[in-house]
Amino acid sequence: MERRTARIEALADGVFAIAMTLLVLDLKVPVGVAPNELFNSVVHIGPQFIAYIVSFMVLAVYWIGHHNQFHLIIHTDRTLLWINMFFMMSIAFLPFSTGLLASYNQEVTAVVLYGINVIFSGLALYIHWVYASGKGKLIKEGVPKRIISITKFRIMIGVVFYVLTTFIAFISTTISLILFAALPFVYMIPSKVDSYFKKGD
Repeated sequence: MERRTARIEALADGVFAIAMTLLVLDLKVPVGVAPNELFNSVVHIGPQFIAYIVSFMVLAVYWIGHHNQFHLIIHTDRTLLWINMFFMMSIAFLPFSTGLLASYNQEVTAVVLYGINVIFSGLALYIHWVYASGKGKLIKEGVPKRIISITKFRIMIGVVFYVLTTFIAFISTTISLILFAALPFVYMIPSKVDSYFKKGD
């Protein structure tokens, strides 16, 4: 009997929703601040705002990627379940690495740990797709090879970019943070995979 994907998708949606919500909980409203000092107090927590926005966008990229994969993955097996669990583990860890980054954004250790987190997430998503579209034979029939290849390529672009961005932290944490913030905007650009979905497969 084939195992369907509904429960995997439900779990993923829940983990992403919780992770995204936990990000905003790190933003603390200034308390006991005089009216003329409120602006300065908000500016003071600027790094937390930036870390929240960057990580929310990173999570959005990974959720969309995961969602798109399951548009083509029609059933699952034990191996894919475990790959998916490792992916979920890395996603659930992101609020912690984000909090560390927000509090110590000029510390190399914090930036590198954040980088390792997003790299691991990307690798897990890549392995997820490679297995499902390859050895696992879990995707629907008739998916063009170019769509499979483009999906692999798009995921790996992010992984390589995050590896380079993490190494740049040893030179400049500021540049590294700017690059972390920039990549999600690249993934907003529609690809041939989006055209494939739009045409109704």
